[in-house]
Amino acid sequence: MALTTVKTEAGAGPPAAEKPVGAEAAAPAAAKPKSGLRKKIMIGVAAVAGVGVLWFAADWFFVGRFNISTDNAFIRADITRVTPKVQGYVTKIHVEENQPVKVGDLLITLEAADFEARVAQARAELAQAEADAAQADARIAAQRDTLAEARAAREAADASADLSASDAKRLSELADKGWYPKAKVDQAEAARRTTAAQLTQAEAAITSERSQLTSTQAAAQSAVARIEAARAKLAAAELDLGRTEIRSPVTGTVANKTITEGQLLSPNQPALAIVTSGDAWVTANFKETQISEMRVGQCVRIHVDAYPSLHVTGKVESIAPNTGATFSLVPQDTATGNFTKIVQRVPVRIALDKEALASGLLRSGLQVAATVSTKADCE
Repeated sequence: MALTTVKTEAGAGPPAAEKPVGAEAAAPAAAKPKSGLRKKIMIGVAAVAGVGVLWFAADWFFVGRFNISTDNAFIRADITRVTPKVQGYVTKIHVEENQPVKVGDLLITLEAADFEARVAQARAELAQAEADAAQADARIAAQRDTLAEARAAREAADASADLSASDAKRLSELADKGWYPKAKVDQAEAARRTTAAQLTQAEAAITSERSQLTSTQAAAQSAVARIEAARAKLAAAELDLGRTEIRSPVTGTVANKTITEGQLLSPNQPALAIVTSGDAWVTANFKETQISEMRVGQCVRIHVDAYPSLHVTGKVESIAPNTGATFSLVPQDTATGNFTKIVQRVPVRIALDKEALASGLLRSGLQVAATVSTKADCE
């Protein structure tokens, strides 16, 4: 085998190994499959991206552009503050914190001894007033009988006066003719005057009896008025006695119980609160730039932060006639100092669907995100 001499220049490295025949031709052939796979992947990615863009564009065009959203929204419910109407010491608390109650359930019992005494006193006063009225009625009846006797006496006196006057006249005529003694005529005249005086006395007695009857009738009316006053006092005492038992005015759940047994409760002092159940709603505060297309009756999707998987829907029930800053403790006064324009919020009340309310999961104060659809066919 012949040897080949290789010339090496100074400073050069060892000679490179000889490449086998056909190696240079095989390298481009192996690169072609890798380049084709990469191209297919890029095309697939581009296609998926294009489909995604089209889907998002279509969703925005048909749905998204009609949606108005805010996360400045909260669940609200009516909260009834239970306060006593009378003052008393708490003798028994019949409910616990977070206990469900219904209308009329007994919540708190106050000491009732003082109110029971007032009821007894009022009943006694009513009985006394009724007795006085009965006596007044009896006096009226007696006075009417007395008046009737006086009228009868006047009739008798009137008859006697007429007879005496007739006798005196007749005897006077006879005496003038000399047929009757003058002394007898004087006696007849005296009798006439006596009977006339008796008639005047009888008429005065009738007047007096009438006055007494009027006075007795007025006393009877006063007795009737005292009866009504006593009945009213008794009703008020019984009402106060009933108020020593504080009952639930609404159906809901007990919350914020701040009293203990033995504590002195005064009128209008909060004892506990009852959160109304089954009547919650959402108050969403939308920016003033978001309400131009918002109308009552539009559909709303509610996302409850506490229950991400809970599906809640609702309807726009009403839109406030004012912004939230209108009723703040310190209203804005844009006429003083430097003015910085701040986007205002308008409260929108959203009625929740019955299924969500029936779940019992919604709590007053929970934060939610509300999305209103302005489409006409939002159903």
